[in-house]
Amino acid sequence: MVKSTKGGTLLSQAHQVCSRVWNKILRENNMADLEGARGRIIFALWGKDGVPIKSLCEKTSLDKSTLTGIIDRLERDGYIERKPSETDKRSTLISLTGKEAEFSKYIQKVSDKMNGIFYKGFTDDEIIQFEGLLERILLNCKEAE
Repeated sequence: MVKSTKGGTLLSQAHQVCSRVWNKILRENNMADLEGARGRIIFALWGKDGVPIKSLCEKTSLDKSTLTGIIDRLERDGYIERKPSETDKRSTLISLTGKEAEFSKYIQKVSDKMNGIFYKGFTDDEIIQFEGLLERILLNCKEAE
C-alpha cells in the first residue's frame, strides 16, 4: 500500500464542495426543500414508496436517529407520511404524500446540471471506472461499520 494517501481527505472535501454546489443549484431552481438529507430521503422514496425506516437508513447512509429527526420534519412539512406495516406490526413504512411532485418536473434539469459540473472533462470510460472505484470504497467502509 502507498505510504502517504489523501483519498479520504479528497473524498471528504469533494463531498462538502459538491453539497454546497448542489444546494446552490436547488435554490436557484426554487427547490430549497430538497437540500441536504431531506432531498436524499425524498430521492430514495421516489424510487420506491412505502419503505421501512431500516431500508431508508441503508439507501441514504443516514443513521436511524438522524433519519428519524428528518422524517419528523418532512412529515410536519407535508412531504411524507408514516404508516404501520400490514405485514410487520413492529415496522413503520415511510411514503411520499405527493407534495414533492412539484419538484419532479425540474429534478432532471438540476441533476443534469450537477452531473455536467461533476464530470466535466471526463470520458465515459473514466466515469465508469471512477464510479466503480467509489462503489468499492463505499462497500469497504460499510463493511468496517
